[in-house]
Amino acid sequence: MKIKNIHKLKRIKDLQQLEILKELKNFLILWSSQSLSQFGSSMTSFSLIVWAFEKQDSVLSISMLMICSLLPSILLSFLAGTFIDKWNKKLIMIISDTIAAICSVFVLILLFNNRLEISYLYIINVILGIMNAFQSPASSVAVTMIVPKRHYIKISGLQSLSSSMVTTFTPLVATSIYAFGGTKVILFIDLSTFFVAFIALLFCVKIPDYVAYKKKQKLSTLADCLDGVSYIFNNKSILHLIIFMGFVNLIASIYNCNLTPMILARTDNNKIILGVITSFVGIGGVIGSILFTIKKTSKSKVNTIFNSITFSFLICNTLLGIGGNAYIWSFAVLAGHIAVPFLTGNVEVLMRTKVPIEIQGRVFSARNTIQYATIPIGYILGGILADKCFEPIMASNSYLKQILSMIVGSGKGSGISIIFIIIGITGFAVCCMFRRNKYIKALDD
Repeated sequence: MKIKNIHKLKRIKDLQQLEILKELKNFLILWSSQSLSQFGSSMTSFSLIVWAFEKQDSVLSISMLMICSLLPSILLSFLAGTFIDKWNKKLIMIISDTIAAICSVFVLILLFNNRLEISYLYIINVILGIMNAFQSPASSVAVTMIVPKRHYIKISGLQSLSSSMVTTFTPLVATSIYAFGGTKVILFIDLSTFFVAFIALLFCVKIPDYVAYKKKQKLSTLADCLDGVSYIFNNKSILHLIIFMGFVNLIASIYNCNLTPMILARTDNNKIILGVITSFVGIGGVIGSILFTIKKTSKSKVNTIFNSITFSFLICNTLLGIGGNAYIWSFAVLAGHIAVPFLTGNVEVLMRTKVPIEIQGRVFSARNTIQYATIPIGYILGGILADKCFEPIMASNSYLKQILSMIVGSGKGSGISIIFIIIGITGFAVCCMFRRNKYIKALDD
């Protein structure tokens, strides 16, 4: 009798798993194909950043590359929201991805003709930023439309997992290919992954084509866009969460624009060490994503958000600054990035569940404009602090340099190490302040 019951329970469990796969079929096709394409694009970005640093030897020049990509996306996200809510999400994603692929073709042509200049990359990144203003929120809304609400935690974990996998393998694969075949081969791979994602999206992914939000009174595009902003400012809990994430993005952007230059500077341009450490960033994300996916859902998503990012700021950033070798740097990024999926996953779940689907395009786009506005500031600030402030200080013979050298050592890149310590302590302190915010706490109600 017990054996029969065991077999019966096993059949029920198998049927439940099969039902889940059916419910997530569209998402799984979209997620896997877009993740593959993201891997190709990430390798291209990685190789072009290395190429730019070798040509310019400046953190600020790398920061400007990132700003050229981010600024158009931030500025246009506000306007893109209303079109995303009204237009076919699938078509928006196809057009955006296609134009991004054309940009990769253009870079490839310039490389073959030895005409690639960093000024061209600035222009290309502006175009990519414009496309991302439409593609990113359209993709987010599409996922909400094709995934049942009860699976939001699961798919957030899967998205975080794929992002972390890309981060893990991009530097290893890109560094190997860059050493033997250069950026040209990487661009060919990027274009190949685009075609796979394009075919999957066009023929295999079904996204409902409907507009749930309609108004009897026809409004102007600008007035329609303001719906998203109005929703955010009328919901203090959402607003304060977005403000907090804006601060997180500020610190993260200072971190991102200085990590590669610091490692290259302190290891005599050793790209292998750079690839290994950057891979540990992804490995940490993979571990964190798996834990987030399989872990029992916490009753307090807000507490999980603050616990994870506070730990990440204090451990990852400060150890990157204090540590003087690849072993400590690897541990720092591994430990710090294990916590990141618990931040991003819970924030996304809160946004998907708190914001009505019919205005998610406008709200998510308005959120991007507000939340990501701090990223260009962080990249500029990070570049200036490195090139104009702390690196010159650590290259001088001043008394301040002698004191700071006792903490981070000396030599090229030591000034950037000081920056990591500063943003680690600052991030920890501000997280402790936001933890007491009554509006953000209310999101758990």
